[in-house]
Amino acid sequence: MAGDKKTVVWKQESKDLRTQAEKLDRALVTGLMLEVILEASSLPLDPKTLRHLVKTRLKDSLADNLAGRVTLERFRHLLSQVDIWFPLYYPLTTAGASKASAAPLFLAAPPPAAAASPARRALRVDRLRAWLREEGQGLLPQRPHRKVNQDRLWEFLGRTQGGWFRLLDFTRHFGVDRKTAWEYLQKLLHAGLLRHNRARSAAVRYALETRFLVIRAETLEPGVKAALPDLPPKLVEQVSAWLIATGGEVFREKEWHGRLEPLRCQQLITRLKAAGLLEEVCQVGESRMLRIGRRWLRE
Repeated sequence: MAGDKKTVVWKQESKDLRTQAEKLDRALVTGLMLEVILEASSLPLDPKTLRHLVKTRLKDSLADNLAGRVTLERFRHLLSQVDIWFPLYYPLTTAGASKASAAPLFLAAPPPAAAASPARRALRVDRLRAWLREEGQGLLPQRPHRKVNQDRLWEFLGRTQGGWFRLLDFTRHFGVDRKTAWEYLQKLLHAGLLRHNRARSAAVRYALETRFLVIRAETLEPGVKAALPDLPPKLVEQVSAWLIATGGEVFREKEWHGRLEPLRCQQLITRLKAAGLLEEVCQVGESRMLRIGRRWLRE
């Protein structure tokens, strides 16, 4: 019995040490991040450029301050943690506040008054821009005063986050009638920009073709269906859309509580984790930090 107690105590102490080490690592990274922000805050940069600059300088600062002071293995670990902790803590700073308020984490379809943002993290922006520039030129009117043009299409695709949308959503955004909207959607569908859910009548939905998404939606969506076979199809579709909209970035468990009651949310997350669709990154306070499984991301 004495041996068993020692084993339990040793395991508990080992766990406490790992937790303490993680807290120290997090404090180191966030402290350096604040130092970099103070140095860069006076630069006349737009929020997106400032965010990129801070993250780059943070990694440089880690290298400058830790070179020769820690092992290579520990340095690589800290560097990998930057990609997890930076998107969590940067929006909490003054420098990142506008970014946090301008880009909601989940958005399956464009509400009428949603703010435009052409650089959503769920999209493979460079590939989408290239397609619109090279293959999409002849599909839409080039004159900016037309209701349907490339700039407004780019805005619409940014709002949908790659999620499913209705014909009605398209008509409201562009201010056109249903017949005109349907004709444009058919053009974009046949050109390979959009995909169709194969439903009929009022159940028809469109979404951005999966090759333009960070997440492998073509395999993720069947995976979610297989993991949640007993849930209503509409909820399963929404869960897939929420996961796709994360773009593989870390998010707080509590961010799903506004969509489902906490207990049901916990049960859902447990099932998604068991299926390899979600993984737990770490715990911050009482909230778990989660992200989509790495195998669902495009290289």
